[in-house]
Amino acid sequence: AEALLRWQTRYDGMKLPNEFIPSAEQTGLIVDIGSWVLETACAQLAEWRRLGLPQVRLAVNVSAQQLIDDEFAERVERLLAQNRLPPSVLELELTETALVDAQVGAALKDLAELGVSLAIDDFGTGFSSLNYLRRHPIHTVKLDASFLEEVPADASAAAVAESVLTMAHSLGKSVVAEGV
Repeated sequence: AEALLRWQTRYDGMKLPNEFIPSAEQTGLIVDIGSWVLETACAQLAEWRRLGLPQVRLAVNVSAQQLIDDEFAERVERLLAQNRLPPSVLELELTETALVDAQVGAALKDLAELGVSLAIDDFGTGFSSLNYLRRHPIHTVKLDASFLEEVPADASAAAVAESVLTMAHSLGKSVVAEGV
């Protein structure tokens, strides 16, 4: 399962993330929004477990601004303990651009050691540095839907997708094809 953020405004109706996340990142509000989303997602997952629903892993998007906070991994650990959740039920998704920041690498290492699963979301739309996959403790590569939409009709698009899939698997990563 994946926690997806939408904003129900009083006057303009429902807003999708691409309509407000860039402003939230620019103003720094993304840290507070991201914290609220993570807290709410963990609480919801704990409630589902309390109700006896099948156990699922819940994916939550995090921003580079959250990850560069030295205490982020500790905050995640406290949230999991507070909600009596094992780290294995949480997957944190980040974009390729987040991996550019050297401080993010330390947070990823701490989160992986904690047992939280890490995923690169929308792979193929950012920097797509293959070294990031090798250097960081990423567990899952989520290929962006736009990266895959031409695969059925274009042999070169299929070859690129197959190459990424093969490479990710050879590095021990899981691969998710978004939008399929």
